[in-house]
Amino acid sequence: MSGDWTWNQSDIIAQDPDTHGSAFVLIILGSDKTTVSVATGQNNYYPLYLSIGNVQNNVRCAHRNAVILVGFLAITKTTKKYSGDEHFRIFKKQLFHSSLSKVLETLKPGMTVLEIMMFVDGHYRKVIYGLGLYITDYEEQVVLAGIVWNWCGRCIGFPWDLDGKYGSCTQELCEALIAEFQEEFDTLWDEWGIIGDIELFTSNFPRLDIHALLAPDLLHQLIKGTFKDHLVDWVGSYLEGIHRSARAKEILDDINKRIAAAPSFSGLRHFAEGRGFSQWTGDDSKALMKVYINTIEGYVPKDMVRTFRAFLEFCYIAWHDIITNDTLEDLEDALKRFHEHCEIFISINVQSNFALPRQHAMKHYPNFICLFGAPNGLCSSITESKHIEAVKRPYRCSSKFNALKQILLTNQQVDKLAASLVDFTARGMLPEPSVISHLRYFENLSAGDDANDALPDDIGGMQATNLNRVQATQQPDQPDATKGEEPEEEEGAVDGECHVP
Repeated sequence: MSGDWTWNQSDIIAQDPDTHGSAFVLIILGSDKTTVSVATGQNNYYPLYLSIGNVQNNVRCAHRNAVILVGFLAITKTTKKYSGDEHFRIFKKQLFHSSLSKVLETLKPGMTVLEIMMFVDGHYRKVIYGLGLYITDYEEQVVLAGIVWNWCGRCIGFPWDLDGKYGSCTQELCEALIAEFQEEFDTLWDEWGIIGDIELFTSNFPRLDIHALLAPDLLHQLIKGTFKDHLVDWVGSYLEGIHRSARAKEILDDINKRIAAAPSFSGLRHFAEGRGFSQWTGDDSKALMKVYINTIEGYVPKDMVRTFRAFLEFCYIAWHDIITNDTLEDLEDALKRFHEHCEIFISINVQSNFALPRQHAMKHYPNFICLFGAPNGLCSSITESKHIEAVKRPYRCSSKFNALKQILLTNQQVDKLAASLVDFTARGMLPEPSVISHLRYFENLSAGDDANDALPDDIGGMQATNLNRVQATQQPDQPDATKGEEPEEEEGAVDGECHVP
């Protein structure tokens, strides 16, 4: 709420005499597919989460009920014959946008006409709602912005040359291009990367430009994308390119040994087998970032090491809770040095170019921070970790038959129970130790086989959120949002409809 975008929205709202003086409530959305079980078939779900920008980032990241489940989006499937059909792909994307419009339509009146709401301090205030950032990974950003794969949703950069400087992509520009190429959607697709026959959900709401509201994704863009999938893999490609296969494998084995030999220290994770395991989470990649730069020393050119150093500086600065003008200058300096040293990968023929959307997104971070503030409270790790308590654990408690309705009902009951317990405690009706014991009882009851899991360590129990909420005044520092994050999983498909609890 401290960014320029919110102030600009407030200025627009203040121009209307009927809404002048009202508080602006920023709605933050997030969605991400998840698999609840790989042993019993394709049990995939597509939850939609909602939060507000009026809470601090550490509250949103700390599982204090600042992020709630509002519904499940449909996952469409068809036969193999039509899976690659253009009309079916358009149908899936339009269904996504139509579902969002339907879910959010109850908020639309409150975006133009003020409403009276009671705040946590007990006072009533006039409020105006506004849709803001959407937290998701690049795959879904493509669908949200109505663009073609490998194009950027925030600027008009061409996918074959994302290294250059380009102007911002706006909804006004896209609508003008669609009107210009109304009968030539193929040209619009090829030359501008815009899918013209999709009506975005943003067209149904005021003061909304989805291209400006695509949240930066620290998890998938920086940690899993640029670091793990790009830089680390490029080092392996470099070693395999200049050495024979046997020697390259020997060097990679030695790098793994160096990773495993990292000394025990607070904040450092011990990789007993190096990085040689199949399923990687964001926590795994973040832990590897702390030790990897030392393990490749002596095996790669110095510019590669400098590339990693500049990237790590950029990543850690972007993860700050508070970013000042001086910090922003340091971020831009790290980004500049990263691009300078990264040219080593082209000069040694490891890469032909850097036309990679996730890596290109780093260029937009300085401007985004000025508009919306620190990006660490707008990361997809928040929604991924929310899957555990909002989808996976309720699924385990269900009968597994038509589980969607049971998951929705469980979430409703848990939310009501959490609200009641907090209210009873605030009124002095229950002493705090009694509340905690009740929460632990319900957590064990809902967790089933996982009842013995330690709450602070794995964010495990469904009621860990509620326990943290009760203890918030005594324990302001909560676990990181990526704690307990699920590993990357293959996405499947199930029949489904758009459900809203």
